[in-house]
Amino acid sequence: MDTQPRPRCYSFPPPAGFADERVAWLVAGLTEVTERHFDMVQRLSTPLLDERLGNAPSSVLQITAHLGWGDSYWLGMLRGEAIPSPDALDRERHEPSSAIPLERVIAACRKVRATGLATLREVSDPHRVLPWRGEGKLTVYGVLMHLVWHWTYHNGQCGEIALAHGHSHPWTFERHVGRVDPGGCQGEK
Repeated sequence: MDTQPRPRCYSFPPPAGFADERVAWLVAGLTEVTERHFDMVQRLSTPLLDERLGNAPSSVLQITAHLGWGDSYWLGMLRGEAIPSPDALDRERHEPSSAIPLERVIAACRKVRATGLATLREVSDPHRVLPWRGEGKLTVYGVLMHLVWHWTYHNGQCGEIALAHGHSHPWTFERHVGRVDPGGCQGEK
């Protein structure tokens, strides 16, 4: 099954209303990789959302819920208090993932993200060190880069599951290299 993938975009503008433009740029990138993931999983059939790769512990839909749960944890670190994780993002769930509709998982992910963005709008120093019990120092920049990589990695994982089950995405790189869209890429699909 072939589907038209979301076009690559290299010129999306940072969203307005952020105290620090560097934070806004990272939020723009995070938003793009998140919406790219949602676009891909929304093209998949419900049975494919339950598929796993080999003996992997998580299905496509469970990975998507995990991504939203990760946002609740890490954006909560930025807030200084947890962002409640909606039930649709429960990372301990072992039932078939199709028991929770994809639209509900995506809505829960977006709700958590909106709560986190409200905090990020006020950040004036992305290098501010956050309270952290782990090793090294944790900064706003570090959390945002972690989330960009987290969504990118798991989007690739879900794409691999889809490919292994016969779902293909035509390469679009050649058509979009160097494309500059002065209006940004919001709304393109």
